[in-house]
Amino acid sequence: MTDTGKALPSLDEFERQLAHFINATLLGGGAQVTRDTRLFEDGHMNSLRILDLIAVVEKTLGRRIPDRAVRLANFRSIAAIVQAFHPHATASPDVAAPLSGSGRLFERRTARARFASPVEALEARGDVRPAGAGQVALGGMALDVLRAVDRTVVRWAHSLGAAERRYPSLIPLDVLERAGQVESFPQHLTLAAPYDAAPLSADERAPRHALAPAVCYHAYPEWEGRTLGPAPSVLTACGRCYRYEGAHHASLERLWEFTMREIIVLGAREQVESVRQSLVRRVTELATTLELDAAVESATDPFFAAGDEGRRLMQQAGALKYELLLTVDAYGRAVAAASFNHHHDFFSTRFHIQLANGGAAHSGCIAFGLERWVLALLAQHGVDERAWPAAVREWLDESRRADVGGQGSSIDGAGA
Repeated sequence: MTDTGKALPSLDEFERQLAHFINATLLGGGAQVTRDTRLFEDGHMNSLRILDLIAVVEKTLGRRIPDRAVRLANFRSIAAIVQAFHPHATASPDVAAPLSGSGRLFERRTARARFASPVEALEARGDVRPAGAGQVALGGMALDVLRAVDRTVVRWAHSLGAAERRYPSLIPLDVLERAGQVESFPQHLTLAAPYDAAPLSADERAPRHALAPAVCYHAYPEWEGRTLGPAPSVLTACGRCYRYEGAHHASLERLWEFTMREIIVLGAREQVESVRQSLVRRVTELATTLELDAAVESATDPFFAAGDEGRRLMQQAGALKYELLLTVDAYGRAVAAASFNHHHDFFSTRFHIQLANGGAAHSGCIAFGLERWVLALLAQHGVDERAWPAAVREWLDESRRADVGGQGSSIDGAGA
């Protein structure tokens, strides 16, 4: 008997019930999922379906699934679910295997004894100047490195056919509400209102705008209501972003106002994932060229709406977020300098963006925190570029030559 007093289904019956629920209810008869079909890798799960599936497993078996058991190994297929959660199976969710391996896609390690924070030296020579709480002005080598990273990413974006955009810093608050940002991180938002605005009544929501916490939030309204063509739609933009961190601001590392370059893609699931994986490969190649102590690994954060367990679990179980971690001191502490996110149909559903076949599009964003690249590269190689490895010097010199040649930086006017 289950905890609810219902008879516990046999292993075979539980498997049949799951197959019927997934095929008939979750997928509406649009696919034929078998016991060994990969639910996540083959695109059958989205942020809402995973929550419904967990609820059905719990209801059928009369037991709650603990958070630690919600992982890809246990939900990869119907067979895996049965094996992990049915009491008569040999496996137990309390001892379920973790996400395959360590979740680490790439790792490059160097001798860290020489690592040291570059901030004090950069401030002493004026390349970094504190400009207020969580704000810095950049010049000299610091700005050169920031431009070089940005120029490298722009080349990648153009090779993917990305159209370039420059978005404003202000964004309507209702866009952030629809995107789940207000619900997720209200404490990080910087709200904006005219200085001389008349007092607003208690019935009005004030102010109506905020400073953008991420570049990609501007892109989804641009695509709103559109049907995509056969090729993926790709945009790239660099902008100032704002996330209030209270007492936790740290120069170059954790800023209230910082610079973010993003590549945003919409299309079919396979198209979004192809772009994401191609950029993971390019970033690992760059980290190798620049001889950086770095790793790319699976990550989780409440990117979607706060309190929405289904979306959190979807990100966790589906490996929808990777981060590039760059080491910034001799103790191995690292910062996330880039993230590679696959949102599934979360934003396209909220902004009514669909594929030619009528299905909801998938979206992804690959984001680069440019000041963190400055911090990590100079922490690892020092502020005297004469002592840098030759390949790193050449990479920076190539970017400087492009500036002298009149190509300019795509972030000019948005940085220091």
